[in-house]
Amino acid sequence: MHLTLFDDLVINMENMPIKDKHGKLILNSTDQLERWREFFDDLLNVSTVVDLQLIDQIKIKIIEKNDEERQNMQPTISEVRKALNQMKSRKAPGNDEITADLLKAGGEPVIKW
Repeated sequence: MHLTLFDDLVINMENMPIKDKHGKLILNSTDQLERWREFFDDLLNVSTVVDLQLIDQIKIKIIEKNDEERQNMQPTISEVRKALNQMKSRKAPGNDEITADLLKAGGEPVIKW
């Protein structure tokens, strides 16, 4: 049977004793699971106090009509060219799986596309 590194770590973690809130070792796996539940419950369920007056003081930026129209326009060829030139080469692709290197290699046809 071939174990992956992850499997090996999980097996080692399962056999590793953990401590309760008071520093006492927990050897029973059921109690360990309960302690992990308790740990993450304390970690993730933190009560917060939000000052509603502070929220009311947050200023919402109002976009002027000219800026809104400009943002909704298609980018110009020079803007696309500039953006493409600013992209770093030899980097991992994004969700579309297209690298900057591939776009740069496409030249003007890609820029106009």
